[in-house]
Amino acid sequence: MARIAPADFASWARKVGKSADELAAVMEAAAQRAKDVPRSLCTLAEAFDGMGVLYGSHDDPDGETREFYSMLGARIAEFPLTRRAASAAHAMMSPVIMGAPNVVRGRSQAGNVSALALAAEGLCDVLVSDYHIPALPLAVWTLVDRGVMSLPQAWAMISQRPAEIMRLVDRGRLEPGLRADLVVMHAETRAIEATISAGRLSYLAGDAARRFLAQPQALRLAAE
Repeated sequence: MARIAPADFASWARKVGKSADELAAVMEAAAQRAKDVPRSLCTLAEAFDGMGVLYGSHDDPDGETREFYSMLGARIAEFPLTRRAASAAHAMMSPVIMGAPNVVRGRSQAGNVSALALAAEGLCDVLVSDYHIPALPLAVWTLVDRGVMSLPQAWAMISQRPAEIMRLVDRGRLEPGLRADLVVMHAETRAIEATISAGRLSYLAGDAARRFLAQPQALRLAAE
């Protein structure tokens, strides 16, 4: 960027409180320590293991990169850039996480592999909000409307599967004995009209609000 788009590089430098020359010097110094990175990653992975922290890699470009991070203990593959990387992750039993906006758009904003295509091939396990939180339910309906999977299967990608991967055994499914976390969605408009967190109402709107509040004893919101 410094060579091809110096004005953009200078703008980036200003955002981090440096001149273009200062930022270039910092980056050059970091590049000179590249040989220290694998050792540092091993130390970090060991610390994470000791604390019971789940971790993964981001933007794996190929299968070899995914294998490298898997060997370090980074089991989760977030936003693999190619089908090859996602396929390698599945072969290694590494959960593949993709962004919901990628599904809604039908393609990656940066021109990488389509999350919709990976989901259709069974190479995507979880959808996360990425840069646009409202995209989560929209992605679910995109998968359903395009015939990629059923509603229960698609919804599990933003509920059950994330809970399983993060070892949150008390949530992610609607079963007796688990946390009462629910999302109430209007069947026709597909608008989320109520949410219940740990058994307490945390949001009400639309028809659901009218029906809840019409009960003999109005239910209180968690925020109250």
